[in-house]
Amino acid sequence: MTRRFAVTNTSSGPQRITLSVGPAQITGNEFVPSDDPQANELPEWVTVNRRTFVAPPDSTTELRATVAVPPDASRGERYGAIWAAVASRQKDRQGTEVEQVNRVGIRIYLDVGPGGDPPSDFGIGDLVPGRTDTGDPVVRATVHNTGERALDMTGKLWLSDGPGGLTAGPFPAQLGTTVPIGGSAQVQVPLDRQLPNGPWRVRLRLESGRIHREATGTLTFPDGRNAWGAPASADGSRRWVLLLAGLAALLLAVLPFVVSPTLRARVRRQFASR
Repeated sequence: MTRRFAVTNTSSGPQRITLSVGPAQITGNEFVPSDDPQANELPEWVTVNRRTFVAPPDSTTELRATVAVPPDASRGERYGAIWAAVASRQKDRQGTEVEQVNRVGIRIYLDVGPGGDPPSDFGIGDLVPGRTDTGDPVVRATVHNTGERALDMTGKLWLSDGPGGLTAGPFPAQLGTTVPIGGSAQVQVPLDRQLPNGPWRVRLRLESGRIHREATGTLTFPDGRNAWGAPASADGSRRWVLLLAGLAALLLAVLPFVVSPTLRARVRRQFASR
C-alpha cells in the first residue's frame, strides 16, 4: 500500500529535511508520540522514498510512503506518525552549541485484520452549557466510541431561536480530541462572550472521517464563572421517540398479563377434556 504526501518549506531559505517513522499512542484522549521507539511495528512496516533532502525556499516536495504488512502480523490497530524534522545549531548564553530540532508529523492509523476496514461509530451524550473561569460560554459533550477504530473528532455547533430570535455560529469544536476504542472523551465548543444566557436551540455536529452524528436540544447558559448548567433538553421529536419507546416497553410488559388468563383458560379446558 502506497500513499502520497507533501512537505512544504515556508521559510525564505533552504532547509535540510529528515524524515522518519515512529510509533504513537493515545494517552488522555490525545494522540502523542511514544517514548518507546519499538512500541509497535510501524517503523519496520512503513518506509519513505526519501529519508533526507534539501527543500528550496517556499517549495513543496511530494513524497511517497509505502506500508508493507507481513502476512503473519497479529490483528489489531497500530498508531504512528511520519515525521519531518529540521535541525539547527545555536549557542546558549555560555557559548555552548545546542542543537534545536523542530518537527511536524502526519498521523498513521493502521488496522490489521481479516476482511475490510472495521466499522467506526460513536454516540454523543448530553450537551451541557457552562462558563469558563473567565466567564466565556462553552458547550461540553461526551463522545462514546462504539466502533472498532480510534476516532479523531472535529465538529461545529450552531445556536438558533435565542432571545429576540438571535442566531449564532457555526462555532468550531476544540481540536485534538482522540477517542480510543471503547473509550469516551469530552469535546468542548468555546463560544462568544457576548452571547446572552438563552434559552437557545442548539445543534452539534461531530465528525470523524466519513462518520458524522448530530445532537440537538434546548439549553440555557448559567450565570457567573466556572459554572455548569442543566443538560440540554431533548427536542420535541426526540421526546416523542423516547415516549413511543417507553409505551412500547410498557405494552410488552403488560401484554403477558393480558394474554395469560386466556392461555390459562385454554389449558384448563384441555385438561378437563382429558
